[in-house]
Order: sequence, then C-alpha cells, then structure tokens
Amino acid sequence: MIPKNPLVRCLRPGAVLASAALLALSGCNGGGGGEEPASKDQAALTELSDRLVAAESHAYTAKYLVEGSDDEVLVAVDPEAGTAAVVVGDRPQLWQGEGDAELSVWLRQQLEGVLPAESEVASWLAATAADPSATSVFSDTTLAGELADCVDVQGAESSPVGSYEVCVTTVGVIASITAKVDDTAYTTKLVNYHDGVDTTWLDEITGRASTDNQ
Repeated sequence: MIPKNPLVRCLRPGAVLASAALLALSGCNGGGGGEEPASKDQAALTELSDRLVAAESHAYTAKYLVEGSDDEVLVAVDPEAGTAAVVVGDRPQLWQGEGDAELSVWLRQQLEGVLPAESEVASWLAATAADPSATSVFSDTTLAGELADCVDVQGAESSPVGSYEVCVTTVGVIASITAKVDDTAYTTKLVNYHDGVDTTWLDEITGRASTDNQ
C-alpha cells in the first residue's frame, strides 16, 4: 500500500522529466508564490489522466500482485499487433482482433475485481481535477524498476470514487491502485514490467488458453 504522506514530496535530482514536471505542477517548484495550489493540483491530475488514456496504445507486459494475498495477474497488451493476454492464476485468456475499444472492453472483463482499466482510473482523475471538494497529495515512487507518479485523493464528492490512491508510470501504466468501488476493493501493485510483448511467450500459452473474442 502506498504510504500516506501529508506533505508533497519533491523529486530527487536525476528523476525523469515527466515526474519532475508533474510535481512542479503540484507545488514542488522550489519557490513561493505563483499559482494557487488548487490550480496546480488540477493540472497535475489532468496530466495523469491524459497519460493513462495515451497508454492504451502502448505495448507492454506487466505482472501485478494483489496485496495481502499470493494472487498474481499477468497482463500483456500489444494493440498494434491486435493481441493481448491476461493470466489470472493459471488461467490464461487470449484476445485477437482489431479496435482499441473492443480490446479495452475485453481487458475490463478479464480484470474485473482485480485491476480497473486505465480509462476508468483516468475518468476518476479527470473528475477529481474538476472537484473543488477533493484534496490531493502527490509523491513519486519506484515499483518493479519503473518510476511512477502517485496521488492520494480524499473527499472527492464529484468523482466516481471519492477516496483512492494511484501510481502511474511514466508511460501511463498503472503501477499501483488502492481504491474501493462499490463493493469491489482494489489493492494491487506492479511487481514486474517490460515494454512490449514477448511473442514467444504468447505462442507457448496459445495451446492452453482460450481466445474468447473470436
């Protein structure tokens, strides 16, 4: 679980540009004055939301752990090649086809109750950015070797989810999520990651996985 920090934590020297820019927007600019904190928070939340939306065209392989359990989830997505795979436990499922919208729907179905879709979390962040009742605390972390920007949101009355913590990698992949949506609690973090999808691995599981969108 992301540790709660009542203060905005500025990045160490040498951190990636995207993270530095994000936290500068949220108040880590090293100086006083300037814009009101709320407007900086709005800009940072919007940047994270846009980053998640842009990631829907990114090819990657990510392994997640459901915290407090031994449950692992593997997600491999290559939109350009029209292939994707989700492995929950020892149950692999494959997707082949065209269309980002269809792939997004399929991923949402396969990951239901484990990990919300990037587009879903992006909608939370966008709604929070427009919600004056929300408080947002920004930080950065490293998970599975990937730098990620994090936000802890509380009291968002106009957002679909009023309180949540999410970390997003520099390429827009969810690095961790802690949230409760209706009766579903998400406590998932990234434990392994690399850009792209290993086609050899996909070939290996093709024989024992169902392709349920064909």
